[in-house]
Parts: sequence; C-alpha cells; structure tokens
Amino acid sequence: MLSIDFDSYLKSIQKNLEKGSERTHYPALKDLLDAGASGINAAIEEKGNKAGILDFTVKRRELLVGYVEAKDVGLDLDVVEKTEQLKRYREAFSNLVLTNYLEFRWYVDGKCRLKEVLADRHGNKLELLDVDKVAALLEQFLNFTGEVVRNPEELAWQMARLTKAIRLATVTALEEESDFSGTVDGELRQLKQGF
Repeated sequence: MLSIDFDSYLKSIQKNLEKGSERTHYPALKDLLDAGASGINAAIEEKGNKAGILDFTVKRRELLVGYVEAKDVGLDLDVVEKTEQLKRYREAFSNLVLTNYLEFRWYVDGKCRLKEVLADRHGNKLELLDVDKVAALLEQFLNFTGEVVRNPEELAWQMARLTKAIRLATVTALEEESDFSGTVDGELRQLKQGF
C-alpha cells in the first residue's frame, strides 16, 4: 500500500479553497501523484482542456502511465461523467483518473473500475474519510500496465483509440485557433490546407 501524506494534501486544498479555480489546486494534486510511487512524474499540461489535452500526463521513467482530469473542488462527478468531453476522454485514453480533488474515479478502457471519496466538504472545511481506499485506487492507477497486444485486431483497436485522441486534439486546437486569433487563416489552418 502506498504511503501518501493525504493530510498535507487536504491542508493545501483547504488553504486554497477560497482562492480560485481547479488550476489553483494543481500543485497539490501533482505532489500527491508524484508521491504515489517511485519514479512517477505527473506533468501539468499547460493548455489543459483547451486542445483536448487532459490536465495531467503521468509517466514513470519517461514511460506513459496514464492521465488525470481534474475538475473544481467538490464538483459533482456524476454530472461530469456524462459530458461529451469526458465521454471522448474515456474512449480515447485507456488509463484515466477523474477527480474533483475530494473524490477519485479510475477508468480503464472507458469503464469505471473504482471510485473512492477521500474527504467530505462542509463549507470551507474538509473532513478526511478513507485514505486506504483512495491510496489503493491511486496505486492501481499508477501501476497499470495496459493490455498486451496479442493479435492484429487488438493492435488495430488500440491504434484507432489513439487516432481518435489525436483527432480530438487537432479539431479542438483548430477551433481554439479560430476563436483566439479571430481569423480562419491561422498557422494550423494553413498547415491543414497544405496537407
């Protein structure tokens, strides 16, 4: 079982509760994930969801482990789970954790394997619940090795899933470029037209 300092994590979350958005708590979540196992590095993605990229990419010694999508503290994950964004993420990424910093849901190949609640929120006070179950969930997420490809059909399925993720990121980036620049002649659009 992982020995993670959930008390420090919750203190950091509670300290920043009044300060702002989900991004305010990224450093605390990064520290929690990094402490989960040796050699783990959870990278905070700069653009987050703007280009179809999840909030965290988690690697162990440069090998991809999985992804984490973080929503605002206490946000109802039942509602988030039904969004188009999360449906696309679950379809595209085989090892994924969704969290609102207090609840953690682990998805493998689009299906929820585990969900555990670390703490309850009462106003701006957080009450720690079951650290062992959350530690077990994170341990399984961080130690996930994925499916072994045994035949051409499985390889094709995995490649199709990754292709969908790339397509999602590309389409979203093109939309963002139009919104950001106010023009349809951005660099990405020019590259697309060239291809």
